[in-house]
Amino acid sequence: MPLPWKLGRKRKFDVGTLRRNDISLLILDERWNKLFANTKKTPAIERSEQKLRELLKEEARLTAEQKEIASAKRHHMNRIMELTTEAFEKGNEAAREEMKHSEREIKRINKRAKSIEEQLGEMPYRLRQANLELLELTVKIVYYKIRSNRKRVEELDKLIEETREKLREYIDEKGMLSQDDEDIYSYFHDLLGGEELEKLDMEFFKKR
Repeated sequence: MPLPWKLGRKRKFDVGTLRRNDISLLILDERWNKLFANTKKTPAIERSEQKLRELLKEEARLTAEQKEIASAKRHHMNRIMELTTEAFEKGNEAAREEMKHSEREIKRINKRAKSIEEQLGEMPYRLRQANLELLELTVKIVYYKIRSNRKRVEELDKLIEETREKLREYIDEKGMLSQDDEDIYSYFHDLLGGEELEKLDMEFFKKR
């Protein structure tokens, strides 16, 4: 749903906006999700929302891998300690080869661990930026809705006032007609009497 309006200038938000209002990730905020209970998300918001979700998945994947390789590193370090005597005191060549394999694995794990640490270190910034992008898009669509709602409220206020005026006119007309009927009825009651009026009522109003 493209926005039928354009902001005069591009509005920017800083990270402090989120911190001051104690707002975490928007997609995890129940209040944010409720904003779209009756408002369709734009494609841009859906893309931005998906970007945040993907970043969270990436963060979870990296954290899980970090734990896995830490466990693998402990395993290879323990194997090296276990194989030391066999390899050097007993001259077991197979033990030496396994030790070399574990050393290579530890080097590989250390390199990967450093890369993961760097990626996880960047993740808070990437999440904040994606969150701010989503906030900006949200402000645009939600404030357009507010502006549209206010315009409709003004129209409804006008219609309500017109209806009230019409209602007052109807009430006045009803009162005038009822008073006319009462005056006429009273006059003919005095003029013709109650019995004749009952006959007329039965004839004209089908009263029984």
